[in-house]
Amino acid sequence: MKASTTRRTPRDEHVLAHAQTAPLRFRNLFTLDDWNWYVREEVERPDLATCAPTGLPVADNDARLIYNSHLKLVVYPEFERTLLRASLAFRANEHRAEGLLDMVIDGPAGTGKSFLLRAIGRDYQARVEKEDTSRIPVVHITVPYETDGKINWIWEIACFLGLNPPPKDNLALFDQKRLPDLIHPVTHVLARARTRILLIGDVQRTNADQLGPALHYFDYLRSRYQVATIFCGTGAADIVQAARIRVDNHQNAETNLQERVKQQRAKASLPDQEPSKEPKEQPVRSALPVTWLDPIHCHEGDQKTWLRVLKGFEDNLCLHNLSEHALTQHAGYLHKRTGGYLKQLSQLICQAAVDAMQKGDEDITLERLTGIRVGHNDDV
Repeated sequence: MKASTTRRTPRDEHVLAHAQTAPLRFRNLFTLDDWNWYVREEVERPDLATCAPTGLPVADNDARLIYNSHLKLVVYPEFERTLLRASLAFRANEHRAEGLLDMVIDGPAGTGKSFLLRAIGRDYQARVEKEDTSRIPVVHITVPYETDGKINWIWEIACFLGLNPPPKDNLALFDQKRLPDLIHPVTHVLARARTRILLIGDVQRTNADQLGPALHYFDYLRSRYQVATIFCGTGAADIVQAARIRVDNHQNAETNLQERVKQQRAKASLPDQEPSKEPKEQPVRSALPVTWLDPIHCHEGDQKTWLRVLKGFEDNLCLHNLSEHALTQHAGYLHKRTGGYLKQLSQLICQAAVDAMQKGDEDITLERLTGIRVGHNDDV
């Protein structure tokens, strides 16, 4: 049977191309001004023809060195599918007032979850700004340092919006009890700015008991002002689901789940019982749609995905003497070194590129790659 291929619309192609030009340079994306820079800035590969030739000293502010330190994003099939699904969902949400779905992005650390989270917000805001530049369509926060209490979560939103008043003196700075309640100002600004997406990163830094009090505020924003929340972090699906069970059922989430499992086992152990026509109750992993990002695989059944990623990095590199197939010829080694984790792969390639520029040979070799440590399988 011939495999079917998914046809992409021009809109889909634009979404993916836009994601690949997202800046990876450091910026505090949890403030409105820097987030807007992130949305509007697009990284382009320098033109080698206009750059200084090989042999000249490379300054720290050299455009190629800065570019090779982070490179452009290389997307892969699961990333593409998730981004396009999210783009479709939020295009639909723009024209409905009820039934909005929150989302969860989960998976091991280093697989590109945070970048996917921001790519979703970046795509949505860029589309909104084509029609209306007066809105704040996306708010991006991280889990607060102190996660106990709803006020700390709302303080993070206030920091993004610039609503948190600066302390008057050092005494006020260190007095945590003087944090004002900014619920009403924050809610007012979100409503007036017609915010539609709240991005929450690093969910792994909280737990169900700490997230629970904030969930009902996020529910209020969704029901009243059509603000959908995207939770992102390792273990986010379980954390959000457990928090939901706790705040909605008013009982400990772990006890609730354990009791349900016991009841199912008790029913299954009853002898000589007629088969029940009722569907068996199954534990609910998540009531929200979950996107799971795994490390990129490379096996006999599929080597094309990994090769495609390496080819993407090769095409993005900006070196004068880069050998043909500099990365793809070492596909097996690179997968063993990085385990398929994008974070380790990006670090390995970018450090090799910077080293190649600084030492003047402008190429990435196996010897150079083996001399760099990125903390995964460095001894391979």
